[in-house]
Amino acid sequence: MDLTKDYFSNLGLPCRYQIDMAVLADTHRQLQQVHHPDRFAADTDAAQRRAVQTASYLNQAYAVLRSPLRRAIYLLELHGMEPLAPTNTSMPMDFLLQQMQLRERMEALPDIADVEAGLEQMAEELLAMHKQLQTEFAAAYDDGQLQSAEVAVRKLQFIDKLQQECNDLEGRLLD
Repeated sequence: MDLTKDYFSNLGLPCRYQIDMAVLADTHRQLQQVHHPDRFAADTDAAQRRAVQTASYLNQAYAVLRSPLRRAIYLLELHGMEPLAPTNTSMPMDFLLQQMQLRERMEALPDIADVEAGLEQMAEELLAMHKQLQTEFAAAYDDGQLQSAEVAVRKLQFIDKLQQECNDLEGRLLD
């Protein structure tokens, strides 16, 4: 396995956003079995180190590729882009306003009569937005519109963060 190659190549996957998650999991499992450090316990120190490096690489590749946001970021990074660079902050105004409204609604959730229903509605809305942004990213990336894909990644990061905050709020309110 050539650890200087991209994750897609080493896992035998097409270098695109839409991937078969079952194939990813199966390939990861098979490669982990082949390259697991325990299989090299009787080998030289160099072979053992290489096995540990390969296993670590495979785990990192799997973690990146199974996450929609991390996979999108990685694809753009393969093109030399830094979609989440601190200086890369421009966002469409309508999206920023939508985020403010969503945050205000989330902050108001503890005070509504049916908190559980409110949390469920918020979670469903965020999931729909997440799926839409994944579709937008995939279309832009496949069409070579990397700037549009980059904007979709930054939006996706916002939605991911809101989803996590919604999950955290649910844990606090419903426990």
